[in-house]
Amino acid sequence: MDRRQFILSGIALGAASSLGLGVLSWQQSRQPHNDNLDLVLSALLPALLYGALPQDATLAAAEISRTKTAVFDFMPFLPQRQQQELHQLFNLLAGRVTQLALTGHITALAQLSISQRLQLLNQWRDSYLGLLQQAYHGLRELLYGAYYGQSEHWQALAYTAPRFR
Repeated sequence: MDRRQFILSGIALGAASSLGLGVLSWQQSRQPHNDNLDLVLSALLPALLYGALPQDATLAAAEISRTKTAVFDFMPFLPQRQQQELHQLFNLLAGRVTQLALTGHITALAQLSISQRLQLLNQWRDSYLGLLQQAYHGLRELLYGAYYGQSEHWQALAYTAPRFR
């Protein structure tokens, strides 16, 4: 085996193993894992709710915790297909290889700065790939609904609930 064949074999082996890991994690991503859901929500909620959260870190952490609880409580009421798609997105964002493919960052989402997370979400929103746009809009609607669905946040929006007779 000469040097060129050795290098090409190494590249082919590396690409095949990466593809195999990606396919394996893609297949496993359809199963709901609450740890992944919590991990991704902990990373994305501060960015998505930037400016709406209180300045005090303990109050902001309490708001994020209540919003995560609201997401956990609301997920079973979504149609089955949307639940599977959201679980798949959370699982893919929790995995290193698939996160790199979706975000372009090898570092964990929680280790990115708030500005990098905001930039990531804006890139998804403005992406030419419909899948990334769908991921952005699905996350935004779910997380905004969980946060602003709590009655204590209505005053900031000047919203009053309708009264039924």
